[in-house]
Amino acid sequence: MNRTQPDDRPDPDALLKEIQKEERRQGGTLKLFLGYSPGVGKTYSMLLEAHVLKRRGVDVVVGLVETHGRSETEELLEGLEVIPRKRGEYRGIILGEMDLDALLARKPAVAVVDELAHTNAPWCRHPKRYLDVEELLAAGIDVHTTVNVQHLESQNDVVAKITGIRVQETVPDWVLDRAEEVQVIDIPLEKLFERLREGKVYIPEQARRAMESFFQRGHLVALREIMLNTVARKMDEELLNYRRAKAISGPWPAAGKLMVCIGGTPNASQLVRKAYRMAKERNVEWYAVHVAPPTLRELSPAKKSHLADAFNLAEEFGARTVTLSGIDVVPGLLRFAQENNISQIVIGKPRRSLLLGALRGYPVYRLLRDRGDFDLLLVTPTVAEGRAPAAAPVPAWRFDFRGYLLAIPAIALASGLNLLLNQYSNPISLYAVYLIATIVVALLFGTGPSVWAAVLSMLGFDFLFMAPRFSFAVARPADAVSALVFLVTSIIIGQLIRVTRRQSVALQIRAERISLLEEMSKELLALPAIARLIGRFGGQPAQGTERLEAMQGQAFDDIARITLRYLAKALTDPALVLLPGPSGRLEARAGPDDGLGLTKEEEAVAEWTFRHGEPAGAGTETLANVSFFFTPMKCQDQTIGVIGVRGRADAFLPEQRRLLGAIANLASLSAVRWTRPRSEAD
Repeated sequence: MNRTQPDDRPDPDALLKEIQKEERRQGGTLKLFLGYSPGVGKTYSMLLEAHVLKRRGVDVVVGLVETHGRSETEELLEGLEVIPRKRGEYRGIILGEMDLDALLARKPAVAVVDELAHTNAPWCRHPKRYLDVEELLAAGIDVHTTVNVQHLESQNDVVAKITGIRVQETVPDWVLDRAEEVQVIDIPLEKLFERLREGKVYIPEQARRAMESFFQRGHLVALREIMLNTVARKMDEELLNYRRAKAISGPWPAAGKLMVCIGGTPNASQLVRKAYRMAKERNVEWYAVHVAPPTLRELSPAKKSHLADAFNLAEEFGARTVTLSGIDVVPGLLRFAQENNISQIVIGKPRRSLLLGALRGYPVYRLLRDRGDFDLLLVTPTVAEGRAPAAAPVPAWRFDFRGYLLAIPAIALASGLNLLLNQYSNPISLYAVYLIATIVVALLFGTGPSVWAAVLSMLGFDFLFMAPRFSFAVARPADAVSALVFLVTSIIIGQLIRVTRRQSVALQIRAERISLLEEMSKELLALPAIARLIGRFGGQPAQGTERLEAMQGQAFDDIARITLRYLAKALTDPALVLLPGPSGRLEARAGPDDGLGLTKEEEAVAEWTFRHGEPAGAGTETLANVSFFFTPMKCQDQTIGVIGVRGRADAFLPEQRRLLGAIANLASLSAVRWTRPRSEAD
């Protein structure tokens, strides 16, 4: 009997990718004109293609094209329909941007959109042009667009290292993956230099400066190679997915997984980009992992910002983001690697000396010594954007004067007690009294004051009880050893107390979060469902409609108040809960006591979130020019309401976003009981 081997079966992940590709084809298709430098002819080639399509009878419209004053490009616009730009003022300057709504209303078969990586003016719906393109594709419009390889997010660090210039306008790499067709625009370097000298790329003065900086031969050769390798990897990946989906036998890469270890450092995003490229090249699943201390309060605002940026970037690149909790980084990483079949670990290469790192037990050196079955890949940190090279991190000590001052009377009290006990006990008992005082200081004020108390205790014992008394001199070497052992013991106990307190706080935080969700669910479940009330009006629907709507409004108010109360416990930023009113429009059902409200612009963003069921506002990629972040309250595919938080979404850590999502889900599950039967009641 013939048995099918595992290698003969289609790969589920590859099948999923093929299905997703087919689903994307139901919308518009994306064609990229990819170059390695400005001036290679991307826009020119795109417009030539537009004329070819028009001659074939295809409905082609130019959404936006930047000619940069090049006459040959301007000539190609003749004969093509061009959507007028949308004008708006920004800092006293009138800017022209692509009119997305006009283009959606026109709905051509093909839209020509130049400069995919462009940053839109603040008054536009999306902060980036590639998000405009995404909306066009979702509307079923094919899009032809241009981009240079240095604008791909994953290449940001590599390009900065090669050219010394960090590209500020980038697009996520999923844009390249999303493209059905990539046309490489490649011209010889001599031809590009000739175009520069003739003023066909920049005006003469700009061209001269460009040739002295970015347009150096070595830079362009490297960028050209990156472009060709990027496209080659895309073709390889598509071929590999096809073979795996069709169960075509052949040599396959090893099926390991990759993990990148990140922290709150300026180079965390660089590590994520490098890990993404490695995962793409190896075609493996990958994780972005952070081992957090027991409480997020120990992270400075700058570190939180770096960590949030890295996590957001990793999620954008398709990684699974994981936050582990633990005092020691290495055991947590090794345990996660073992449990998830991690074969490659990416970590930043330390700048410190090998000897210092080994002595102090930095994670990278401990991972190097581990005998686990994984490859350790070290990434050399580069200069972060707009920052000086990162030196060894300096611990952010907070000098608590109160703790240090109060340690003095505590040790003085212990000394007085020891003077009373001196004639009745041996020196070991006196040590114990000082040790108790040190432990009390450690419990109340932390590590620094406890070390200070230990030093004071040693000096007090030496001065008061060691021969010769009332002198800091030590007559016997044994006494000096005893004092030193006491000091070390006190410090160790203080550290153990600190660790225990941190673990206790971590457990308390987790328990509080679980208790918060449990209490909220109980309160929401205690509210009556509309189904209980419909029967009362079943025979007289006309008489019961108004009362039913009033009850629905009261229920929405109750749900909003409960949700807001628990949001206040979970978040430090003020929040609003918006649910639809009788007219179907959103209404602020609950808010803080300080009268927090929404502007007209913010109300429009909230309505957009309600209609589309997607997050929007500050810190997102949609309608970000407001001070609120809006997240939908969804139950399956139905959007029930909106939660607005006055803050930036990209400043939230994954745990905070998950907690916000859990609260929104609980509220939507309760509110949906009042919305689904509504048509039946009416």
